[in-house]
Amino acid sequence: MYPPFVSPVRELLKSNDVTLKFVDIGSRNGIIELANVAHFVDAYGFEPNPEEYKKLISGKTDAAIYGIKSPKYNSISYSPYAVGEVNGKHPFYITHGPGAAGMHEPDLDRLSEIRWKGKTYPKTMAEDLKVDEVVDVEVKTLATFAHEKKLDYVDYLKIDVEGAEYEVLKGAGDLLNNVGVIKVEVCFIPMRKKQKLFSDVDLLLRKFGFDLLRYEISPAQIGLKERTAPWSFGPTVGFPERFGQAVQADAVYVNRSILDKKRNIAKAAVLLEKNYIDEALFVLRRQAKINEPEEFLSMLQNYGGRWQTRLLEGTFKVARRLLKPSASNWK
Repeated sequence: MYPPFVSPVRELLKSNDVTLKFVDIGSRNGIIELANVAHFVDAYGFEPNPEEYKKLISGKTDAAIYGIKSPKYNSISYSPYAVGEVNGKHPFYITHGPGAAGMHEPDLDRLSEIRWKGKTYPKTMAEDLKVDEVVDVEVKTLATFAHEKKLDYVDYLKIDVEGAEYEVLKGAGDLLNNVGVIKVEVCFIPMRKKQKLFSDVDLLLRKFGFDLLRYEISPAQIGLKERTAPWSFGPTVGFPERFGQAVQADAVYVNRSILDKKRNIAKAAVLLEKNYIDEALFVLRRQAKINEPEEFLSMLQNYGGRWQTRLLEGTFKVARRLLKPSASNWK
């Protein structure tokens, strides 16, 4: 969240007695999002990999080694099972790279085509995702979990379960009607056998009133097939391609059908934490019917970012025009 917004958002949550419910499905390295409003957040996480769960509850995750720890939430709890479409047992594929473990077997033939960082990288994706062990894990649906915890709503749902995201959403059932913001990892190629792709996830969420806000694609979600390495992970400066193929993305969705004022305030707080200022302002004004404090809403309306950011953007815009002087580049 941009620093000027932190205090007003906290005051808005406090004055309206809003507590956010955050469900993080696939929290191997701990729950770390919504840090600026953590005091108002009840957080729930899941990790079915037995070894990774031990690290999680002992505070010795891979992220913790680098000093990344969970904020001080209002409450936080972790569950040692997977979330899926039906309750029961399911094979869980523990991969060579622990962050890629999941309930779908990796498609090594397809993954052998791609490297994360081009041909200078010593491993293909198939080598990173090869299966070291298969274990049976307990699976619960999100609907079952919500019933057990008496959760009538979820303000922020994050899903990163290595190809089984569609099944998680299916298992949520009608709870999706009461979810405000979803960040879900989606795939554009079948990285795993029998997995659903982005198009399947998108069509499912549309039925529950969700709009796609944007993709968040990091360099780690891009693969190369033939080139040695991407030339840059920075702005394009006029060159049409800096990456290879988008393999995955984190898709951010907003539920337009939520009518409750408190839930829309919570939804706006999540959006501001993710720096989606325009959508947050729309939610506050049009859906939560918030008109005060006017100075805060005016700040959201007119905020232009720090001068350093604007200067950097302007510099790259000029460089792009000089290096590629086409009419379209001057828009």
